[in-house]
Amino acid sequence: MITNNDLNKQLPNELNVIFKELKVLHHLRNAGITKALGFSSGYLFQLIFSLIFRNKNWFRTL
Repeated sequence: MITNNDLNKQLPNELNVIFKELKVLHHLRNAGITKALGFSSGYLFQLIFSLIFRNKNWFRTL
C-alpha cells in the first residue's frame, strides 16, 4: 500500500530526474490537471508512468 510519508522515496530516482528536466509536472499544471484532495496529480502521474517500466499493473501494485 502507498503510504503518505516520504512520497519521493517510493518512486525511482531516475523518474524524478527525468520529470524535473522535462518539466512534466509544469506541463500537467498548464494543461489544467489538478486534484482537490489526497495525493498530488504529479505524484499519481509518476506512479502510473513507472508501472510501465516495472511490468506491473495497478492491481499488482496495490
